Amino acid sequence: MKPPRFRTIVPRTLWLVAASSLLAGCASPPATPSVSLIGSQTVPGIGAGQGIAARDGFIYLYGDAETGVIREYRLIREPAPQLDWTGREIRLTRDGENTIPHPTGLAFHPGLPTFIGNTVKRQGTLFRVDWQRMLQGGNLDNAVLGVIEDDRAVNGTRPENVRRAGRWLIATSDYGQERNELRYYDPHRLTRAKKTSEAGVLVAHQACGPWVQGLCWLGDCGVLVIIQNQQEGRGWRLTCLPSIQSLVPESSERRQDLEERGELEGFCAVGRDLCILLRSGRRENVFFGNLVWESAGH
Repeated sequence: MKPPRFRTIVPRTLWLVAASSLLAGCASPPATPSVSLIGSQTVPGIGAGQGIAARDGFIYLYGDAETGVIREYRLIREPAPQLDWTGREIRLTRDGENTIPHPTGLAFHPGLPTFIGNTVKRQGTLFRVDWQRMLQGGNLDNAVLGVIEDDRAVNGTRPENVRRAGRWLIATSDYGQERNELRYYDPHRLTRAKKTSEAGVLVAHQACGPWVQGLCWLGDCGVLVIIQNQQEGRGWRLTCLPSIQSLVPESSERRQDLEERGELEGFCAVGRDLCILLRSGRRENVFFGNLVWESAGH
């Protein structure tokens, strides 16, 4: 018998960083959200899930199926949260060739270039793409605008748009146990570069914890969530860098662990009350959590 599509689970609480209010702006003093896992779902068609992003009212899951793939979903909230596939799929192929076989980041923001990360054999490559052409064509044909070797990366690339010190940047991180860095790239210099080691591309960098799977930028308060595993391929960990004026904070990160087993790959927040997490397994690979806001100091 096939497993049920949705399973209710006993909530486990994960305390997130203060000041990560998403759509409602920053409170003063900031509220502190907690996340209680409330259910899960098996979403087929993405292979081993690699990441999740929200844009224009849709949820996008990406992974390495027969080819690298991005699929579009609607979020259904009642009677229990679940994702409903719209039927739209983008195969990350160009002229039939599997061009981005292992997508490890999807960075898009209105008015900024769109980048997809690809990591193969520890080597990271950033593809600058035309998002609308991808959606319309269902592949990368006529959609790739540039290819940049992330030669500064120790182990792959995971792009995400972030806003730091009054400017938009592309953040990315390594994966591994040692020498991990979080790097900030100038998106406009990046569009003209062939390699991230070129002059002017790197804006700032800082040391980062191990086993980073992706990054997620949280709304108006500027909280950057580092999506990690507690050990290689297992355990869930979120490390949050709160809003800062300088590019690199001195010591302000907060780390939270969850007991869920498996390889956590993606995290995103939807509005102020819900978050979605993705793991790499092909069954029960999407999890939902409630965001609960409490006053600071409670």
